[in-house]
Amino acid sequence: MRLTFADRHAADLKFAAKVAVASASAFVAATLLSLPQGYWSVISALIVVQTSVGGTVAAAQERAVGTVVGAIVGGAAGFLHPQSLVATSVVLTATVALLAFAAAGRPMLRLAPITAAILLVATANQSGALVVAAERVAEVLLGCAIGVATTLIVFPAHVDRDLAREARGVAKDIAALLRGAPTRRRGPEGAHALLGAQDAIRRKLAALEKTVADARRAPGARSGAEGRAALARTLWRVRNDAVAVERALNAAPDVTRRLVGPLADAVILAAADMLDSVAAGRDVTVERDEAEARLAALDDAVAHLRDGETVRLIDVAAAVPTMGLVFALRNLVGNLADLSDRLGEAKERQAVE
Repeated sequence: MRLTFADRHAADLKFAAKVAVASASAFVAATLLSLPQGYWSVISALIVVQTSVGGTVAAAQERAVGTVVGAIVGGAAGFLHPQSLVATSVVLTATVALLAFAAAGRPMLRLAPITAAILLVATANQSGALVVAAERVAEVLLGCAIGVATTLIVFPAHVDRDLAREARGVAKDIAALLRGAPTRRRGPEGAHALLGAQDAIRRKLAALEKTVADARRAPGARSGAEGRAALARTLWRVRNDAVAVERALNAAPDVTRRLVGPLADAVILAAADMLDSVAAGRDVTVERDEAEARLAALDDAVAHLRDGETVRLIDVAAAVPTMGLVFALRNLVGNLADLSDRLGEAKERQAVE
């Protein structure tokens, strides 16, 4: 049972360990350096530690820049203005408004007005605003540095391995979606379940795109940036193809289902088999050949719809969804082959991580 729990929550356990190590390290370092309010180091370390190196670096940059700018402006304002209630209120309002305006649309400066406000309030009835500002900067920068170092050292992230794992998870979900398509019941109940599954896949794809974006910020990870972005784009295309197949099936009239339905279902199930192999990390050569063979049979059947009496059984209204279904399936099989290639490239990059 313990092994099962560890396998299911390995990423969560590793993240918890990083946060724990970062907070403890920040506390010890701040204490040894005799920083007056070392809890700012601990808080900063807790905030900047993310599940990925790139995310941690980005969070550390935002917190460091925002703190430095806020401390400089707030410290200068606190040093220059007279120590009185009215003067502090006016300076606080003006400083926070100025920094909030500067931070609008600039994530790097998001913490600047907060830092300035804390400094002005903390030094409202005392002198030494510049000293307090310098101490806050030192405490925050120490926490940021420890957070980044902890992320790099404790359970170091493997960008391409993590990305490939997320991609395989999405592929597995799309496979399940496709496998149920031929027999899915039409109507509100089936549509509700379908939309829920599609939303879940969309959320996972958004998380995967965040992983790709974070990887760009990680030290030494830019070399494979285009390949990672290509993997995300390919997965989106596969997802869109699966949605297009569902829509084409829903729009297909009964005559289309009678004429090419079984062949189309065979292509869909072959594509699902291919996605399952992709999700399991297996070679997909056999499944790819099978999908392409079934697609060729479907193309051949559609090409002969005009022969003999079949042309009388299908009109323009039925032909449009039929061709739409064939087009969606052709795109799906092609993008699945591309997905397999992109994951193969990710595996090669893992070897040099």
